[in-house]
Amino acid sequence: MLTPRQARYVFLPVMLVAMAVLVGIALVVVQQGLAAGPDEFWMLAWVLAFVLALPGAMLLLPVVSVLMHSLTRRETVPLAGETIPNSGRWSR
Repeated sequence: MLTPRQARYVFLPVMLVAMAVLVGIALVVVQQGLAAGPDEFWMLAWVLAFVLALPGAMLLLPVVSVLMHSLTRRETVPLAGETIPNSGRWSR
């Protein structure tokens, strides 16, 4: 399990790898558009940006965040609003 600090450092490389996969797919499509001609290339680039890149980034961010959250262990001290059982009492 990762500490919250380690999870912050792991998030960026994981996100970079995931975005690199999306960019790789986009480059294949752009190469096919360039082979078809410049007019088709520009139309394909705009369609690709709105159909693949924008939804891909919007779906990828929460998925990577959930993955990092599941790999991160909780802190031993609870956040504000939670109570610590038997705190301030002597145990018998």
